[in-house]
Amino acid sequence: MDDLSTRATPLDRARALFDQISDQAAASERLGRLTDGIAGTMLDARLFEILIPDRYGGWGAGMGAFFEAVEEIARADGSAGWCASLCNIINHTAFVGLPPEGRDEVFGHGPVACWAALAPNAVATPEAGGYRVSCPGAFGSGSSLSSWVLVATNTGAPGDGEYRAFLVPKSEVEIKAGSWDVMGLRATASVDYAIRDRLVPARRTWTYRWTPKGEAGPLSATESVRLNAIGLAGFTSGIARRAMSELIQSATGAKRVASDAVAAEDNAVQFGLGELDGRLRAARGHLVALVAALDERLASGRPTTFEEGIELGQATQTLARAAREMVIFAFDYSSTSVVYARQPLQRCLRDIFTGLKHAAFTPSLLGRIGKVRLGLPYGGSAL
Repeated sequence: MDDLSTRATPLDRARALFDQISDQAAASERLGRLTDGIAGTMLDARLFEILIPDRYGGWGAGMGAFFEAVEEIARADGSAGWCASLCNIINHTAFVGLPPEGRDEVFGHGPVACWAALAPNAVATPEAGGYRVSCPGAFGSGSSLSSWVLVATNTGAPGDGEYRAFLVPKSEVEIKAGSWDVMGLRATASVDYAIRDRLVPARRTWTYRWTPKGEAGPLSATESVRLNAIGLAGFTSGIARRAMSELIQSATGAKRVASDAVAAEDNAVQFGLGELDGRLRAARGHLVALVAALDERLASGRPTTFEEGIELGQATQTLARAAREMVIFAFDYSSTSVVYARQPLQRCLRDIFTGLKHAAFTPSLLGRIGKVRLGLPYGGSAL
């Protein structure tokens, strides 16, 4: 693997690629996907396989390392960070779920990335050797650089929380060109797609549940959702850090129109930056500590408790909202040139507002957490 043996952590590798990813962000936006150079470099660096064991060429790292790497990649380009977050989680979900033969087929032949459908919309019919599968799909983030897509179907009665996953090669997927025309995260290639009557062999399927059973096995849906929220919180934090650096550069540079002073001398800029940077650091530090505890629990085989899930859910929401406020502030107090699409700060604004429409950041989740704090029934599964 390219340079992996000389890099201590995924974060080191992400930092080494920062300038390259950032310099090609505008070109990626124009293409509607990460450029071939960036996609290839990130694949070769195994930045979509941070959670995959090193015996399969991955980093074998924990959730804390995953969060930090996604954050750094998003600081360079939000779309690249978004793809890193989603594809890492799907890779990890598939690796844990696949039987040994399927795991070797998917992960045993060099760098790989997978994308996924958001809902269990597949229709599957058993037949000799596997299942005949059809599925409509949307929001296929990372589809341009991935080799596989994960889709799923309900296997029990409605509400039972039992599912079967299928891993389908990209060559058997119909991509709907032009379906990703959006405000932000333009380079994620989050396209619509369809799978029509494809045979998926048994070695590339597995069953899982909405909640964990307590014993080792495939990731439950709630576990994947929780890990996804951690990665996407890293995305928001990285975007906010980039926005803050762009503001600082702007505020200490050219003088304002109709003023002899630079923006850095404005008390509103000084106070706002001090307050929002502090809020962002506090939210990030809290989440990082919780993720470190999660890594320890996973290493010891202890399942995450409901209360720990609530804490993580609250922390990811809080960091995302702090990041949002930083990006808005940076945009408001930056120079007029921020209106140009080529400006990184404008891309930060578009990317974070688009990203916050993901289900992981649904505002009602905070309301459910508030119900728990009030001693009321949660009304849903913990993150």
